Amino acid sequence: MYRIKNWSCFALILILSGCVSYTTIGLDVQKPAGVEIPVDIASVVVVDHAPPFTKIDSGIHKIILPGKKYVVDTILLKDFGKLAIESMAEVLKSKQFFDSVHVYPQKLDPVSTYSLSPSLSTETLDSICDRYNAQGLIALDYFDYGTTLQVSEAPDIYYSTLDARSRTRWKIYNRLTGKTLDVHVQKDTIFWDGIGYSITGSAAELPPIREALKMAAQHAGAKYSDYVAPSWESQSRLIYIKGHPLFYKASELVANNQWEEAGRIWYYVYLNGSPKQKARAAFNLALSKEMTGDFREAAAWAWNSMEEYAPMGNLSVTQAEKDACKSYYILLAQRIQEKKKIDNQYGIEE
Repeated sequence: MYRIKNWSCFALILILSGCVSYTTIGLDVQKPAGVEIPVDIASVVVVDHAPPFTKIDSGIHKIILPGKKYVVDTILLKDFGKLAIESMAEVLKSKQFFDSVHVYPQKLDPVSTYSLSPSLSTETLDSICDRYNAQGLIALDYFDYGTTLQVSEAPDIYYSTLDARSRTRWKIYNRLTGKTLDVHVQKDTIFWDGIGYSITGSAAELPPIREALKMAAQHAGAKYSDYVAPSWESQSRLIYIKGHPLFYKASELVANNQWEEAGRIWYYVYLNGSPKQKARAAFNLALSKEMTGDFREAAAWAWNSMEEYAPMGNLSVTQAEKDACKSYYILLAQRIQEKKKIDNQYGIEE
């Protein structure tokens, strides 16, 4: 199976600054999945195989007020597992990494109700996968959760926070081999805060504990999907907009997403500019190549930029500017390796 991927998804934000020589742009970078799933697994089924949550910790919900502490163990979320796998499946579908993602409608009864569920039997694995014509199965086989509500008092005001934490364990089965492909334990915490003139006023801005647990379950499932399939991460990059009269014209082209046209300007500066102008032009050329998906060429230009910076003294260029160039080269080298992983995960051969 050949999995479709897109390198061109990025958000460009260019803010021209009045006095500094550089600005930043934002882009979305594709990151590899945390697990290597064979491309033969084209379709998967997601199941809830976790035992019911048991109140081993008598204070799963902690309430900390000025001068007082309480514990609550009566608020449980029976649908935590169901919400987690539904959220995971929904996000996984949106990634279009698999041909199809199915949610098994019934909770599988685990043998144990107090610990981690044992692996699924071959018969169960085959039966479920046959039903959906799937080659893989993803099971949530454990979860627990808790919350902490804390209210702090300051002069004339109260500040409240609510943390909802969860721990989940997931298994991936390869139906084609009948073996467990991966086991992954995940810890998550999501956070809310509120301000008010009284304890109840500040806490009123927080969700009820049960609603917080629902969101924690959905968050856990969505986060695990990024472990299973490649994801996108927002990052930022430096770009030099001053240092040569032509840099401003190039920045205007960048604002219109015309990277190749801007690259021609930077290349002219690289051939004809002063050493510092050449270094900055090479840095920007590296960025233009990264934005068009040519990471090897980008790393080569970043290396050229470092070579131009190397002989310059502190009177010509700051150490921070040199360090920024070196850091960018390291980042591009990392992107080359990550691209190899992503290509392998999508079944793309060089």
